Amino acid sequence: MGGRKMRRASAAVFALLLSHVSFAQDYRAKVQGVVTDSSQAVVGGAKVTLTNLNTGISTTKETNAVGQYIVEFVEPGTYSLSAEHPGFSKFVQQSFVVQVRADITVDPVLQVGNLADQVTITETMTGVKFNTSSVDLTIDRKMLTDLPILGRNPFRLALLDPSVVDRGWGANNPFDMWGAATIDVGGSTSGKVDLLLDGAPLMMTNKASYAPPMDAVQEFTVQQNSVDAEFGNSAGGIMSLSMSAGTNFFHGTAYYFGRNPKLNAVSDAISRTPNFVRNHIWGGTLGNPIIKNKLFTFTAWEQWRTKDPRLNIRTMPTELERTGDFSRSLNAVGGLRTIYDPWSTQLGAGGTATRTPFPGNRIPTQRLDPTAVRMMQDIWSPNGPGDDVTGVNNFKESYTWLSRYWNFSNRTDYNITEKWRVFGRYSQFHNLIDESHTVDTPAMPKDEGGAMYSFNVAGDAVYVLSPSTVLNFTGSYASIQDDYFSESAAVTEDDLAGFWPNRWFSPYTKDLPAIYYPYLSIGDAVFGHRFFWIEHPKNASFQGKLVHSMGRHNVKTGISYRRSFGLINYPDPMGFYFGPGFTADTFQSPDTSLSGDSYATFLLGAIDSQSLAQYVAPHELTVNGYAAYVHDDFKVNQRLTLNLGLRFEYETGPVDRLDRISRYLDLTNPIPEMQGANAPRMPAEVLAYAQAPPIYNGAWVFSSDEHRSMFNTSKRGFMPRIGAAIRLNDKMSIRAGYARYVIPSSQTRPFQDTGIRLYGYTARSFVAPALVGIPGGSLSDPFPASNPLILPAGKSMGRYQNLGDPADWSQQEMKTGVRERINVSFQRQLAAQFVVDLTYFLNLGYNLPYSKDLNLFDPNLTYTHKAELDRTVANPFYQFSTPDKFPGQLRNRQKVSIGSLLRPYPQYDRLRQTQTDGLKNRYQFFQIKLQRPFANGLSVFWAYNYNRERNYEFFNAVDQYEERFTYIDGFLPRHRMNIAGTYDLPFGKGRPYLGNAHAVVNAIFGGWSSSAIFNYNSGRFVRFGGALVDGNPAIDNPTRNRYWDTTKFSVLPAYTKRTNPWQYPGVTGPRFTNIDATLSKFFPIHGERVRLEFKMEAYNLTNSFMAGMPNTTVTSSLFGRSTTQANRGREMQYTLRLHF
Repeated sequence: MGGRKMRRASAAVFALLLSHVSFAQDYRAKVQGVVTDSSQAVVGGAKVTLTNLNTGISTTKETNAVGQYIVEFVEPGTYSLSAEHPGFSKFVQQSFVVQVRADITVDPVLQVGNLADQVTITETMTGVKFNTSSVDLTIDRKMLTDLPILGRNPFRLALLDPSVVDRGWGANNPFDMWGAATIDVGGSTSGKVDLLLDGAPLMMTNKASYAPPMDAVQEFTVQQNSVDAEFGNSAGGIMSLSMSAGTNFFHGTAYYFGRNPKLNAVSDAISRTPNFVRNHIWGGTLGNPIIKNKLFTFTAWEQWRTKDPRLNIRTMPTELERTGDFSRSLNAVGGLRTIYDPWSTQLGAGGTATRTPFPGNRIPTQRLDPTAVRMMQDIWSPNGPGDDVTGVNNFKESYTWLSRYWNFSNRTDYNITEKWRVFGRYSQFHNLIDESHTVDTPAMPKDEGGAMYSFNVAGDAVYVLSPSTVLNFTGSYASIQDDYFSESAAVTEDDLAGFWPNRWFSPYTKDLPAIYYPYLSIGDAVFGHRFFWIEHPKNASFQGKLVHSMGRHNVKTGISYRRSFGLINYPDPMGFYFGPGFTADTFQSPDTSLSGDSYATFLLGAIDSQSLAQYVAPHELTVNGYAAYVHDDFKVNQRLTLNLGLRFEYETGPVDRLDRISRYLDLTNPIPEMQGANAPRMPAEVLAYAQAPPIYNGAWVFSSDEHRSMFNTSKRGFMPRIGAAIRLNDKMSIRAGYARYVIPSSQTRPFQDTGIRLYGYTARSFVAPALVGIPGGSLSDPFPASNPLILPAGKSMGRYQNLGDPADWSQQEMKTGVRERINVSFQRQLAAQFVVDLTYFLNLGYNLPYSKDLNLFDPNLTYTHKAELDRTVANPFYQFSTPDKFPGQLRNRQKVSIGSLLRPYPQYDRLRQTQTDGLKNRYQFFQIKLQRPFANGLSVFWAYNYNRERNYEFFNAVDQYEERFTYIDGFLPRHRMNIAGTYDLPFGKGRPYLGNAHAVVNAIFGGWSSSAIFNYNSGRFVRFGGALVDGNPAIDNPTRNRYWDTTKFSVLPAYTKRTNPWQYPGVTGPRFTNIDATLSKFFPIHGERVRLEFKMEAYNLTNSFMAGMPNTTVTSSLFGRSTTQANRGREMQYTLRLHF
């Protein structure tokens, strides 16, 4: 970087640290204890000194009248502690490790004697926790460095804890911003976790913003339940990283990680596709003093050039099918897959729908949709026979994600005086992503592409006001840029005109930054792009904290302010859907395993009614958050500590910078044009079935100067915290804690929510719906004059906005979701520094959000009257009033179904209130954990978790209409177990055996180390849709081709209520096991100060095959079968790292 750029960057960082300060929760530890004499009498006025052995910085405290001392804001590292008092020998506890968020107890016992005498303790301290009731797991530097972590994302280490579940899609890399955020920590917290780096937040509402290089991380902690009132801003899951800091010594690393396809097994054992992974990762770290014992800095740099393999499986049309000839297309039982003409649909007097098959099972050339014929030129051919006689999954391709990534981070610590110390951190990464496919066509979906940038700065100051009072201020600013762009997938408006010469799309595409191939969903295959993303969120806030020790109380209180803002846009110009139902023998619950074909539907241009086009306006929302807390760690006596706290949080509702927000639809406000004699004339056929007269109410409410926010937020965000830690003896404790977490509204309704629509500025147009099984539109002319596009109109429609259309809005009085987390833990120190932990954990959720449909009619009418409600009648809203008073698409439809007019508000389509409070969740687990910190060449972690979860759900359509919830068991695996460890083989210099061996012997046998991670889970429960099921379909010996008894299932008849369970005992997907391992060798270059490490890492060491979840679609020919692989074949990684 040139001098001018560096000066500009430095000035920007300084300005940001002053003007944009951020909401933080502390990552630092505390060291405390009670000083006694040999008779166990407390010693007041003793001098206690805690010294960081790496930086030489010391903190001195004096014990109070009850002999207690406490040192706050202790940076992770290696320390010694001394205690002294006139008349006693000096006590020294030598070298002990302080981890992230640790609460270390050191109880010095002073012996009568002279200060010149010294009693030195070298015995390792217990790992049992005596002062806190929180439940957490800390991964130390040794495991961080040695364990095999596939994507080098330190936040993924949380998955070592079996109470932590990955809800994402395998986003392992540090630049995968959803990877760290989509994790459950002790129950449902995906998108609602709090990620911290050196105490500064990394979440952008529900998305992570930054992850440092692995070599820059000192330690990592995941907290299932933090009883400390300082923690909030989440549903209860906290993950905290501590970045390495400079010391009085020059130290660091230089490294290279490589992967080559020649060393790897086949990536996918089913398709036998080769493994194309080819990684080049290099970087380095440097920690050093600037002024000894005063000023230190630590810098990390990492760069990637990688190819990551992916698998693309689709069902493609055969050469005959591409022309409309389905005479050789087979169904699930090996017979002819007959295709029917959807425009021939007839509804008989008995309510049975029939269709006419195409002669010879061929679509006549003149019936082929010209746009579909043109698009078929961009749809490629199969490259295999498929998985069964139907030809399903006949295209299998291994392709790669290409990444060009760099990551830079620097932390500088300044110990200004004994009372005042500060640090600042600057972090940034850039990443460019693209995909490389074996098929060159703009119709190939490229789900990843574009640029991902992150900028993150933080600063912190600690000032000692008095021996018992410490003041702390923390600030940070973060921004990300996550923009999709794929040059190879881009098209122009002229390209679209090749499909639609009338350019109907122009009003929706003219202002887009890019245009991509139209999204097509044809059966299980998709083409083009449904939406892309432009995300530029930012976060800036402040926290101040005061800690005061008085007697047996250690009290801290703090306030914080948080501001989230930025531009978000999800352009989504068009999407067209084609399923087999339109060409099946009937539209009434057709068995599409026997008849109908999605490509036949596509070639006919028969568009499904969910097809739409739209212009999506960008939003620039702002949310302000405030918090205050007080917390007291009350040491009742040496055996009992109480953790008592109260936290309060409040967030404003989202406000748009340009005030384009819609608030809600007022369904209590009558529509003037529809009252009295002017009311629409409802057909007699409708009135014959109606249970109540229609309600002609509705007034759309936009934001205004008096009310700018999207909704009103709750001011009842009180979160009590209470816990107790009981010290049974020096090696055992029992701890119990309760913590309430109020989920922030910005995580419940995050900025990155594609459902946020600025109505009036965003415009959506749906194709005309099918009536009596007959398509309402065609691909070649999806929006004819009879169903024109809805154009953006701002707020000009006023109360009439969305009249005649579907609409969504947020519940106006937002009741934020609540999580009450309870734990009871028993810890026991065993031999060889092992600590066993038994924990019961309970997570109770309520006021959780769901989407409430407000325009449903009683489904029992459908079950009773069946096909009669599908019949069409004249639309009473056809050309009703004027377009400015009735602007929606309903005004243009001459015919509608009887059922659509039975809604409570028939003048609207679907009406849905999102963020409606009412859901509940119950999650609990019992966990056994055995952990040994690294000592004598060995560290071990083992944990087993058994869990149960239940969620409020609507069991079926009747329950949804009647707002009746049922507790449904969760589907995640009940049993999970993880094992991890590192081991230095005991041979060679500095180790138990062959320590004095000849240099040649040491070079061969010395310096070897190994590490491994083993994962196991018992398999997810399989969930089914509505079907006729004859008993429990579980079988004793499930296989990949038959996970359950498929003969017990049949298609649910049309107009029939669902009664089958969502899931069945004993019907689960495949179990999952995996082993990753490393083997490394150290070569001394300059004694122990400079060493070269060579390491081989094996991911999926045993090259085990793990099947994907089986197919659950009753009408699929693959029903009950697993045809995918959940993992990848063994991959080898070689590493060369210089340590100094």
